[in-house]
Amino acid sequence: MAIVSTQLTTANANVTYGTSTSTKAITALYLCNVTGTTQTANVFLVPAGANPQNCRIYSNISIAGFDSYIADTERIILETGDSIWANCSATSAIVMTLSTAEV
Repeated sequence: MAIVSTQLTTANANVTYGTSTSTKAITALYLCNVTGTTQTANVFLVPAGANPQNCRIYSNISIAGFDSYIADTERIILETGDSIWANCSATSAIVMTLSTAEV
């Protein structure tokens, strides 16, 4: 199992996890607002070769100041070439942490 964290920006970008080079499971996804004001985040689950804008799985999630959004009930399976992208309403306002496991 591996844990990776990425500070999000307002630009839609591939998160630290990068592009899968093998089959992996995302076992938990955390979005932590590190500011004192409400922020929003978007998350995209992108199949190999797809346009991230067409692959949104979480849209404008509102996260109160110093609070977190946790998605840990469903497992996301990424195959070779798949990736996770994200952005937020203010640069460095939200940290995204993923827990992954090889499948």
